[in-house]
Amino acid sequence: MEVLLLIGAIQSCFFAILVLSKKRKSIADKILALWLAIFTLHLAFVYYSFQSGYEFYIEYGHIPSGLLVVYYSLMYMYTESLTSKENVFKAKWLLHIIPTAITYICIIPLAQLPYEEKVRLATHLTTDSYAIFVFGITMLFTTIYLVATLRLLKRHKISIRKMFSYEENISLNWLRILAILLVFLWVGISSLVINAHYYETTTLAMQPKDHMIQDMQGTAVFVIFIFLLGFFGIRQQAIYSIQIPKKETTVMSSTKSASNRYEKSGLKKEDSETHLKRLLKYMEKEKPYLNEKLLLKEVAEKMDISTNYLSQVINENLEKNFFDFVNSYRVDLAKQKLIDPSYKNYTILSLAYDCGFSSKSSFNSIFKKFVGLTPSEFRNKI
Repeated sequence: MEVLLLIGAIQSCFFAILVLSKKRKSIADKILALWLAIFTLHLAFVYYSFQSGYEFYIEYGHIPSGLLVVYYSLMYMYTESLTSKENVFKAKWLLHIIPTAITYICIIPLAQLPYEEKVRLATHLTTDSYAIFVFGITMLFTTIYLVATLRLLKRHKISIRKMFSYEENISLNWLRILAILLVFLWVGISSLVINAHYYETTTLAMQPKDHMIQDMQGTAVFVIFIFLLGFFGIRQQAIYSIQIPKKETTVMSSTKSASNRYEKSGLKKEDSETHLKRLLKYMEKEKPYLNEKLLLKEVAEKMDISTNYLSQVINENLEKNFFDFVNSYRVDLAKQKLIDPSYKNYTILSLAYDCGFSSKSSFNSIFKKFVGLTPSEFRNKI
């Protein structure tokens, strides 16, 4: 167990150094480096506690108790910085210190207990009402941050489909999976505590050393999380910093109808219809959808209108976002080539590239979304 903790501390430190060594560091990179650095200190502390014996752990084990709130708050800030179109530190992020401060204020009475009382608390943890209260405060904050993070990721997925024709490396699916893993971790921890609270008795109370080992086993779970976070975090590049000008980054809420979303827009209906005709002519003639990294901004510049107006033209007249609009052309072209006998020897991957898709996986998923079959199934059926 102690070897796993040591490996986790070393790898989190290594990943933090790699992130900081990036030439063009974003605010998200700096938050990630801080996140990994705190993981390093946490795992190193737990490893030292294991080496020193349970006495040290009983006396000072309360120190990392509030770090769970820190981790979840950093996850939210990291997600917000990645999905933000402004690569700047936001003063409002300082407010996230408050939940951590509240958690540690609640821990202070436990930390000030005499050593004998700390031993009693460790051996009868789930029968102490104040300890359960502190646990409840921690779980409350982590739940809020988890829900807020998942909402950010959902809004981000909607947002990028208004401005990008692709999702590779910008969808943040890896971060969504990690957040969901934390949900399961949260449920697991809560279930264990609730189970122990209702079924454990003082005669079956856990010994101090066993309590330390169980706590360290829970901490060791983060080793896998740290590896995934560091691996994907280093590879993650900025999404909006270059592509989208700040003055044209308005993203309308998906919960409103198109008419409500654009009721304050200055674009007239007849102008919108004119722009649509120009857009369709441009798509048919120039075939910009063959560019796998096509952006709304690029098409707007070619048509000499703002990105907001172009997005409105597509949304109102075709009831599609930019992502679906562009990929509908790619899918139509792919269908033609899958039917054409002259392309029968082409692989699915080569057809994907020829039609403007950036990968086979995106080709399969998008094609199935529009056609109901994968490209291979469609070809075999024809």
